[in-house]
Amino acid sequence: MDRFKIDLSSIGGPTIQKGINYLKNNGVSGIISQVRYKMTGPGLAYNGWYKEKHEPDEEELRAQREAEFEYKPLISILVPVYMTPEFFLRALIESVQAQTYANWQLCLVDGSRAEVNDVGDEEETDVYEKVYSLETEKIIRQYMEEDPRIEYKLMQENLGISDNSNVALSMAQGEYAMVLCHDDTLSEDALFSFVSELQNERYDLLYADEDKMSEDGTKYSNPAFKPDYSVDLLRAYNYINHGLMVKKNLAVNIGGFNSEYDGAQTYDFVLRLVEVTDSIKHIPRVVYHYRISNKSNVASEHKKEYAREIGRKALTAHINRVYSFATVSNSECFGLYKVTYETPGNPFISIVIPGCNDVTLLDKCLTPLFMLSRYSNFEIIIVDTDGEDRDLLLYFKNKEKERKNIKVVTYKQGKNLPDIRNHGAQYAKGDYLFFLDPMVELIDTTAIGEMLGLCMRKEIGIVGGTLYNDNNTVYEEGLVLGINGVYSRLYEGTRKGMMAYLMHNRVNFNCSAVTADCMLLKKELFDRVGGFSDNYKSELADIELCLRIGEQGYYTVCAVDAGWYRHDIKQELFNIEGNKTTREYNAECEFFKFLWEDIMTYGDPYYNINFSKNGALFELDE
Repeated sequence: MDRFKIDLSSIGGPTIQKGINYLKNNGVSGIISQVRYKMTGPGLAYNGWYKEKHEPDEEELRAQREAEFEYKPLISILVPVYMTPEFFLRALIESVQAQTYANWQLCLVDGSRAEVNDVGDEEETDVYEKVYSLETEKIIRQYMEEDPRIEYKLMQENLGISDNSNVALSMAQGEYAMVLCHDDTLSEDALFSFVSELQNERYDLLYADEDKMSEDGTKYSNPAFKPDYSVDLLRAYNYINHGLMVKKNLAVNIGGFNSEYDGAQTYDFVLRLVEVTDSIKHIPRVVYHYRISNKSNVASEHKKEYAREIGRKALTAHINRVYSFATVSNSECFGLYKVTYETPGNPFISIVIPGCNDVTLLDKCLTPLFMLSRYSNFEIIIVDTDGEDRDLLLYFKNKEKERKNIKVVTYKQGKNLPDIRNHGAQYAKGDYLFFLDPMVELIDTTAIGEMLGLCMRKEIGIVGGTLYNDNNTVYEEGLVLGINGVYSRLYEGTRKGMMAYLMHNRVNFNCSAVTADCMLLKKELFDRVGGFSDNYKSELADIELCLRIGEQGYYTVCAVDAGWYRHDIKQELFNIEGNKTTREYNAECEFFKFLWEDIMTYGDPYYNINFSKNGALFELDE
């Protein structure tokens, strides 16, 4: 099929040089990781998929133009213009004029006449840009003569990207404002998609998916299929980025754009917005095309590093405003940030571990908690489901003598894991419960502290660690619901340190659920929702616990740097009862689907609906 053909036309001098630079900076392993990243997810099939499955056809566009909305807000599109090549400028303006929703205002603020470069730009403006800058005003005024919705202001002094955007914001008369870069374009149904979502609720902030567009505007690639609002992902990088629309009054009230963060001004803008509103809506539709040109491909390294540092400062300022006990640093992945949350007061944690019949396995679980972990203010509650094995009883007795913070309790009434964990939690003295299975072994010295720091935030309910198989591939990094049945494990099989789709596996991110193989949560929340449900004998009880706590308004987050091994063991080592037959488990699954019909039907909020619900994760939905 045509949409699966590989396009090699973009491989040229700049692309090759970019590859050489990447190899120098990241080595062969980095190249392998990047290739795997490019070959997973939407990958090479996207251009054809977008044009065939996603791009609206003439019939759809005609129906949109004829649609009558009850609520028809004026949308002001803000565009700071600076030495824009004629082809790009015309494409931008015409993409706005082609909108099927017609109630818009285009505010163009032109800094091309100024001789001062943008803040942070120390390079000379090339001749190509200067030639086109002379035509900018003439081109815009030609469009203005035919379309009164276009407004234009020629700046006598280039104030920089933020202040020029603020001038555009001051020109805006609409109820909503959208920022559009001067060489990018909108899909014809972009504004229609936003206004459709406003009919039932007047959201403060809306954002949509985006992709990259070839310089000539004919090919599309690298789609960013975003999740619904994810506070932890946003604190790793500006995943909202382009395709953002906000109530104008809200944008004005927070002070518009801040020139202190030119180079990462949109990131700072978004971070300040989410501090004052939780009325946020994600539209899982590609409506914004970011143009890739030869100039952007060979952009100087110092510009990228400058933008990265400004982004880190913007994030640091945000963290300082909303949370006192945290630090921001650059991630090992370029352009990503890591927020490390401290644990003020070092609260007491109760670690609940179901017992098993293999003392060697138990030792591999227990010993690193004492010998490796930097966080030590915890107790360990081991739930013995046997109570008669003399060797095991002797082992437990010795452990209790050896460590004063180990307590062994016996429980025979119910032998499935949810019951066992509920029983162990009854003995907990800590403010936080840490459910840990005996096949799980600590890897990272800071893992417990990483997870606790996240969990101590008021908006976080549950934190999961990152579980690796013995061969250093991911076993679980959070769960996605409604995919391949009830759930799938995110990034399963990805080699440790490698990149997956959009590099989300390399940063803390919010998800709908994690399993109780390695789960930390506030004890007060656990008690409030009644612990693990007795409707299940399987891991579905773990998932439902996450969802019930989510209903209370709390986030679940996966801590990417909290690494643990999950050893592959034989089930008979556990003295527990699970589902005895596939039929029993399937019955549990059907019951779960019935109770949680919305998420099963409409999709996991942290997993974009443009991905297939069956098959490999992050593949396009056919």
